[in-house]
Amino acid sequence: MNGTPVALHLPPEALQYLEHVRVEKRLAARTLTLYTLDLQRLAAMAAGVDLPLLRLTSAHIRRFVAQMHAGGRSGRGIALILSGWRGFYTWAARQGLVPHNPVQDVRAPKAPKPLPKALPVDEAVRLSEHQETGADPWLEARDAAIVELLYGCGLRVGELVGLDVAPSPAAHQQGRGWVDLQAGEAHVFGKGSKRRSVPVGRAAAAAL
Repeated sequence: MNGTPVALHLPPEALQYLEHVRVEKRLAARTLTLYTLDLQRLAAMAAGVDLPLLRLTSAHIRRFVAQMHAGGRSGRGIALILSGWRGFYTWAARQGLVPHNPVQDVRAPKAPKPLPKALPVDEAVRLSEHQETGADPWLEARDAAIVELLYGCGLRVGELVGLDVAPSPAAHQQGRGWVDLQAGEAHVFGKGSKRRSVPVGRAAAAAL
């Protein structure tokens, strides 16, 4: 294959696929190298279970995904590898070499979501004390109450905007939260419509 990276230990069908994508898709040399490396990885794993590429099933692909994940490869990296494998089997299915694509319904592990960073105390104080000269006093009061509730009660923005200022039958029926100033609590609905109660401090109560 002229211009194609050396593809060691690959079966004929994999070499045919690489030639196909090189000619039909006119891939850049770097991209073609990545395709080749992905297929070499797949061929090595297939050899580990003593099966040719065209005999692998979805169960084998899922096992390979688990092995890569346990080896420290990221979910994003695995997703890119699966994309390369999926393309090969899509081509193989069109050629009548496999009855279906074993990678079609296999997904990479989800990447962990980083926890949000808390606002430092000194910045929170500056935010709560910030005032706009000449601003509407009502809006200033509203914004102060928002900041005090968010920071003082540890609320998410979605929980805050779903709060009523007092308990009511409508709040219960519509799945909204409410503030009970007499009890010093805010009843909020979070993720999964789960209700939780959080204390409302004196600063937040005064701002409200």
